[in-house]
Amino acid sequence: MLIEMVIELVLVDVYRYEGLPGKRFRFMVKGTRIYINVLADELDEAVKKAENIIKKLELDRYLSEKKTHLTEKK
Repeated sequence: MLIEMVIELVLVDVYRYEGLPGKRFRFMVKGTRIYINVLADELDEAVKKAENIIKKLELDRYLSEKKTHLTEKK
């Protein structure tokens, strides 16, 4: 069974530390309690960095497997 999962990011907060360059963007993975924080100058760059973190951690694969496991239990 192949389940393609789309991970949605919700922008929770944008903030800046005084004296440090760039902005901090805080995203939540929709439907989870997982948060991803990145440092970037613009929103587009922040989204790309968050997506890169998701790929490196194989989070999309993990969430897909978890969803499959929960579906099979029912």
